[in-house]
Amino acid sequence: MKMISPSNIAVDIGQTLKPHEYIGMVRREVLDAYLRDRAKENGANVINGLFLKMDTPKRWDEPYVLHYTEYDGRKGAVGEKATLEVDAVIGADGANSRVAKAIGAGDYEYAIAFQI
Repeated sequence: MKMISPSNIAVDIGQTLKPHEYIGMVRREVLDAYLRDRAKENGANVINGLFLKMDTPKRWDEPYVLHYTEYDGRKGAVGEKATLEVDAVIGADGANSRVAKAIGAGDYEYAIAFQI
């Protein structure tokens, strides 16, 4: 199995690493907080929710429609179904990405995340 870093360095997992090879990892709770804070600082409206599905536009000038469950703390753990129209979607939702599945990104033949 291969693990590929953001800088496109590939490492075969399960074999002895050579001196110039490494395994790069990030802690999702740290990365996610960083990405969320940066987005908010740059004008994003942060929503605490669970992505369910996405309707892709038929034409380039139409929006994507995101379907999600919003958790605002007022309804406890139940949440409320909601939709949001957006111009672009960035799937930064981890190795088992619901966004990647929604766009049919396919199966990966290498490790895209690794943590012990």
